[in-house]
Amino acid sequence: MKKVTLKRAFEESLKGAKSGIAHDQTYVGYCYNVGCGVKIDQRKAKYWFERAAKKGDIHAIFNLALIYDLGTGISRNTLKAMRLYKEAATRGDMEAQNNLAALLMDGDGVKQNIKEGLYWIRKAACKGDSKAQYNLGRYYLDGEFTKKNYRYAQIWLSKAATRGHTKAQRLLKSINNKIKRHDVSPMDEI
Repeated sequence: MKKVTLKRAFEESLKGAKSGIAHDQTYVGYCYNVGCGVKIDQRKAKYWFERAAKKGDIHAIFNLALIYDLGTGISRNTLKAMRLYKEAATRGDMEAQNNLAALLMDGDGVKQNIKEGLYWIRKAACKGDSKAQYNLGRYYLDGEFTKKNYRYAQIWLSKAATRGHTKAQRLLKSINNKIKRHDVSPMDEI
């Protein structure tokens, strides 16, 4: 039996990618993007993600959005990133939902749209994305983008903490300690 190495896995996937298999094209793009079994080459990563995205591969669409969002090896293009995030988010990708929400809520290179941003972050949070749950909990806690609501803050932070989000765990512990020390209700301002 031959030993499977990252380089060999890349080479096998490259054969599939060249013959048009979308998930192989996405994997090859990923390998070029992070240097998995091959030297990092952002142009080749983008090329393979684009080919797989044209075939509707949701992971390729997300990774292509990320390249445009971060400007990895290319000029940053947040409008293209937003369009691609939205495509992946609409198809259920939690990371795309979370990243789309961040772009919209921050107005980072796109027109700020709090209502739509909250829609996408809630969608990701409800699907179990701990980062979205944490962010939503913070918004309720701080009254940022929403009305302050400590009950909702505790609910969302608890969900994120249960999923292992360390910042949520620390923040929730701090909130609970303040409630105990001051003998206040979770509904009161902390």
